[in-house]
Amino acid sequence: MDATIRYIRKIPIWKIMIGFAALGVGVLGLIVLTPYALVPLLFGVMMLKTEGSEIDLESQTYRNVNAFLGFTFGKWQKLQNPEYVSVFNTTEDITVRALTAETTNTFPIIVLNIFYERNKKITVYKTKQVKDAFEVASHIADALLIDLLDATEKGDYKWVDKNHLRTHGDIVYID
Repeated sequence: MDATIRYIRKIPIWKIMIGFAALGVGVLGLIVLTPYALVPLLFGVMMLKTEGSEIDLESQTYRNVNAFLGFTFGKWQKLQNPEYVSVFNTTEDITVRALTAETTNTFPIIVLNIFYERNKKITVYKTKQVKDAFEVASHIADALLIDLLDATEKGDYKWVDKNHLRTHGDIVYID
């Protein structure tokens, strides 16, 4: 696996199409020197901008990022005494707004957090696949020499045996 783990929120296809169309209109407006060219340019940028996080396992640093067209921006910060990585189920809300209406859709998602200084956390990865979540969590835990907590069942948190997970691919808990 790569030494840097990235989670960048995916942009829906419809937003990509509208974003590029708006950028195109904005660029055409700049070519003909219309003062209103900034409106579609800014709209296009907002449609194509996304966010996420990166963690560099070698230097033990992380950053929350904003991404635009494959370029990521964010300030690297040192991981302060990471204690454990947690894998848990949650939901993610996506709100879609129109001129006269709004709807919010909720989707299940698995989130990986690195906890430090007892109760502070950094979200480093999100996925919909349980196997992917535990593979990435095991990789992070091994690289940072920290424990792995399975918090996918509400109220039933268990420490995972990373060695067994890495060699056999199935989850075994430490008693």
